[in-house]
Amino acid sequence: MTHAASNNTLQATVQTLGDTTVIHLAGRLVRGEACRKLGDLVLDQVDARAIVLNLAEVDGMDASGIGTLLRTQESVRSRGTVFQLMNAVDQVHRVLVLTGLDRAFEFCSIRDQFCLIHRSAESQSHSAVA
Repeated sequence: MTHAASNNTLQATVQTLGDTTVIHLAGRLVRGEACRKLGDLVLDQVDARAIVLNLAEVDGMDASGIGTLLRTQESVRSRGTVFQLMNAVDQVHRVLVLTGLDRAFEFCSIRDQFCLIHRSAESQSHSAVA
């Protein structure tokens, strides 16, 4: 199932693949409404055993965005849910490396990404049959 939420700086599409929720982000993760909405969106995924944030289309992130990722990760992990980032573009990855926070997050491996793609394809083929 896919849901979409948006605001001036950040768009998010939620894709549920079995017990894993992938949140595809696009835009800027910056102070204000974008951070609040992302935090709320992630925390609403109470049935997920794993939450993966796809950062492939995030073109900017400030200190508030980093703080939101850290707080969200802590909250999600405290309830026993896996929290991962994937596809951090150069600018976002550079910010994480410069702050030393690249080691604070778990990144979805290439193998995990292929598994998610496979699950997505299976989900779409089951939807087409129904």
